[in-house]
Amino acid sequence: MIQKIPAIATVILCAFVALSAQAAPSEPILPSARTVKSAPRPPMPKTPGPPAGRSSDTKDYSPIPQWLGQTRAPLPSKSAAFSIETAAEGFNRAFSFHFLPDRRMIVAERTGHIKLVGLDGKVSEIEGPFVPSRESHPGVPGVFEVLPDRAFATNRMVYLTYVATPDDVEETAVRALSGVAVVASATLSADDKRLENIRVLMSAEGILARVAQAPDGTLLVTSSAFSLISLNAVDWPQSQQLDSNMGKVLRINTDGTVPRNNPFVDRKDVHPEIYALGFRDIQGLAIHPRTGKLWTSEHGPRGGDEINIVEKGKNYGFPVIGYGREYDKTPINNDKTFQEGMEQPVYFWTPDIAPGGIAFYTGRRFPEWRGNLFVAALANHSLVRLVLKGERVVAEERLLTELNTRVRDVNEGPDGALYVLIDGTLAQFDPKANGQILRLVPKK
Repeated sequence: MIQKIPAIATVILCAFVALSAQAAPSEPILPSARTVKSAPRPPMPKTPGPPAGRSSDTKDYSPIPQWLGQTRAPLPSKSAAFSIETAAEGFNRAFSFHFLPDRRMIVAERTGHIKLVGLDGKVSEIEGPFVPSRESHPGVPGVFEVLPDRAFATNRMVYLTYVATPDDVEETAVRALSGVAVVASATLSADDKRLENIRVLMSAEGILARVAQAPDGTLLVTSSAFSLISLNAVDWPQSQQLDSNMGKVLRINTDGTVPRNNPFVDRKDVHPEIYALGFRDIQGLAIHPRTGKLWTSEHGPRGGDEINIVEKGKNYGFPVIGYGREYDKTPINNDKTFQEGMEQPVYFWTPDIAPGGIAFYTGRRFPEWRGNLFVAALANHSLVRLVLKGERVVAEERLLTELNTRVRDVNEGPDGALYVLIDGTLAQFDPKANGQILRLVPKK
C-alpha cells in the first residue's frame, strides 16, 4: 500500500542541489519534493513507441456513447465572425495564463519561467528561473499554473503548481517518471520582479497539476497519472486508490489545511484532501459561472478525450471505464465504457483532439458565444467551441484551424474579448517556437 504523504509541517523546503550551486541566493527557486512520498511508478519502457508490428491508429474504433450528443455533436446553427489580434508574443512553451485585477496577464512557462504581460503587450520576466528548465533537465516538466488569489489586489498572493524531482535522480528517462507535482503559495513583490514567501501547500503526487479557486475560496487541484506511449492503463491503479493523490481532484484551504467537509476526511488510510477520483490526465479546468461546479478537460490514451463535471466524492472511472484505447490499440478493460457507480463524461472525442485549457464565455461582445465552453486543442490545432444546453453539449464548432498550430489555453478577458494561448508549433519542444496570446474580437 502507498504510504500517507507526510504532513505539511514536516515537508522540508529545500532547493534542487544542481541549481542551488548556480543560482544567486536571491533567486526564488521553488522547493523540491524530495521528502514527499509518491506512488510507485512503472518502469520506463525500452522503446518510446508502440510495439513492433502493432498500429496505434483508432480509425476503426467508434465506441457507442451513452446518449445522443455525448460525442460528435452537430455544427451550431449560429456562429460569429471575428478578427484576430496579437496581444503578446515571444513565449517559450507557455502552458497557462491568467488575468490580474488590473488587466495585466501572468503566464507560466514549462521552461520554468513566469512572465508578466503589460497593458501595452510588453512582456517582462519575474526573476528566476523557478524550477530546472527543460534545456538543463529535459525530463522535468516546469511550471504549469500561476493563479492569482481572488483577493490578489490586496494580498498579492498567487498559487503555483510545478513539478519537482528528487535531487538524487540523475538520468533523464528516470526523472520523467520520478517527478512530483507540488502546489505552493507565494506573494508577488510590490515591484513585480520576484516571488516572496514561497510556501509548499501540498504534494499532488502526479506529474501535472492545475488549480482553480472555488466560490467558497478553497483550492481545487488536479493531479495526473503519468502517460506515455507503451505504458498501459493497468499499470496505473493509483487513480482508483484513496491512499494516493495521483489521478485525483484534490481540495485544500489556501493555507494547505484540509476542509472538514471533504468527502473522505473521516476515513482511515485515505488521503483527506481527495475530492474526486478516477482521472487520467486533466489538462484544463474552469468554474461554471452560474452553478459554481468544476468542469475539466482530460486527455484519454488513444482516443477518449473527455469533458467532465467534477462533483464531491464521485468516481470518474479511469482506468476501469473509458472511451479510449491503449496507444498500441489494445482495448482497456475489454473496451468497458460503463459501470454502475462511475460517472460518465459530459462529452468525449475519438479520435483525439488533445484538449488543453478550457473557459466559459460570459461576455457581451459575442452574443452567439454566451454560455459556451471553449476548449484549447493541441493535436487538433484548433479552438473548440461547445454549445451547451444545461449540462449537455448540443453543438460543436472548431475555430482557428487556419493557424495550423497547437492551441494551449483560453480565457475570457476583462474587456469581453476571448484570449487564446498558442504554442506557435506543430509539435512539442520546437526550438523555433514563438508562443503568442491572441485576442479575438468581433469582426467589423
